[in-house]
Amino acid sequence: MEFTGLLLFIYLFFAIIRIANAQINCTIFANDLDVINLNPFYVRLQFNSSFTSVYSSNYYWDSNNQIRVTYFNIFNDVNPSVNIYCLKKVETLQLINTNLPILPDIKNFQELRSLIIRFDNGAIGTHLPSEFGQLKYLSILELSNIQNLEDLPDDIEYLTSLSSLTLENIPNFCQIPDKSIGKLTNLQTLNLTDLPNLTTIPSSINNIQRLHKLEITRTRIKTLNLEKLKSLYYVVITFNSALETIDITNVASLSYMYVRNNNELLTLYVQNLYYLSVLDILSNTKLVSVHIANVSCHSTLSIAGNPLLNTVILKNVSNLRTFKTNSSFNLKSISFENLPSLFNVSIRSASYLETISFLNVPTMRYLDLTGCQLTMFPRSILTLKSLISLNMQSNQLSTLPSTLSTDLPKLEVLYLGNNKLEGNIFHPTLFNIRELDLNNNLLTSMYGIGKYKSMEQLELNYNNIALIPLEIMNLSKTLKTLRMNYNKLDYIPYQMANMRTLRSFSAMNNRISIDEQRNLFNIFSQSPIKFIF
Repeated sequence: MEFTGLLLFIYLFFAIIRIANAQINCTIFANDLDVINLNPFYVRLQFNSSFTSVYSSNYYWDSNNQIRVTYFNIFNDVNPSVNIYCLKKVETLQLINTNLPILPDIKNFQELRSLIIRFDNGAIGTHLPSEFGQLKYLSILELSNIQNLEDLPDDIEYLTSLSSLTLENIPNFCQIPDKSIGKLTNLQTLNLTDLPNLTTIPSSINNIQRLHKLEITRTRIKTLNLEKLKSLYYVVITFNSALETIDITNVASLSYMYVRNNNELLTLYVQNLYYLSVLDILSNTKLVSVHIANVSCHSTLSIAGNPLLNTVILKNVSNLRTFKTNSSFNLKSISFENLPSLFNVSIRSASYLETISFLNVPTMRYLDLTGCQLTMFPRSILTLKSLISLNMQSNQLSTLPSTLSTDLPKLEVLYLGNNKLEGNIFHPTLFNIRELDLNNNLLTSMYGIGKYKSMEQLELNYNNIALIPLEIMNLSKTLKTLRMNYNKLDYIPYQMANMRTLRSFSAMNNRISIDEQRNLFNIFSQSPIKFIF
């Protein structure tokens, strides 16, 4: 019994070898219709993408009165005949959920332009035949959900018409031939997705000067170097669990770049780019360093969800208007140098930020450093002569620079809530300030407030202020909102009822007696001021 089983195995083994190496006799078919009719399933002669079919406008009679099929879609019919290789005029072939092996007879498809194979049920072996390289007109190649394939043959270098290559969900795929891939000079789209055994990207990819789009997702590559790809404009690099370094240099046309969820990524270098419109750096959990230099970056750059990010350097980045980073908890150093168009910077929740540097950033208007736990006011901020709004809430500041008003002459909005400012900070005067938030500090005095002639909104909740000086009347033509809840006030000047622009004044939870509250109510009820105490 065991001997019989062995003979059966040997017979099947050599039968497979014969099928894999023998040339199919195509002379027995009168025309292409005979070929498709000998498949053990129904083939529609009108195209339907959800069924096995030929496209009606692509099957016709040739000059010899022979029917020709140029478009063939096999869909969920798992046992197609190998006689398909006799469709010598086919231009588009789709094999969706079939078990057709790739035979050397594939060289018969001398007019094939598009080949799409999805779900091969293990029929394709570990290697493709070298004859694959004879498909000289092949423009689109997609291989997805292929169980056993390990590589591409060296002969792909002869696919000089190939413009789009997709390799997706091929669990054993581990090698792209280095020299060969670099000879696909007409390749425009390269998609490498769900290739868990692919560890390297050939350096010769940098020879493909017509490459437009590149996606690398869920691979095991460790290093990616792209340089001098003059046509590349769209790059997606996501969920590559082993990727440590990305270096993109002199890619002149790059416009869109997405770097997301590469959990081992440590360093990102982006240099010498001229048309970058979007750079999205998101959720790379071990990213330590981002270096962007000599880049013309349009509009917005966002870096978020990179908890180990330590250093960011932006140098010679023209056209960048907005920079945002959030929840980069380990960010220690960030520098902005020669950014002539930078308008808005937001750095939030960088709890360990030690150094922030601005050098030659002439157009800066808005700066947000909320939640950075800064203990000292960064001196480089004082170089931002065009700054209008500064938000430094939720830091650890206890003092402000004495030259703040002269160094930032255009500053109108200053948020300093939830810091450790003590005593009186209203000297020197911030001449142009319109909005000032000093909530939740340790202030005890408001003297000097009368010189803030442009003030419209003043927030002083949760401080230790015991007295409102009468000089506040100097703001009667500008101040609209005043909030002094949770202080130590026991008296409010009655004259404040005559502050003609004041519309909202709240002083809840202070030390004002019940009798004084009645007096205040009687006085302020006759004015248009909404007084809450």
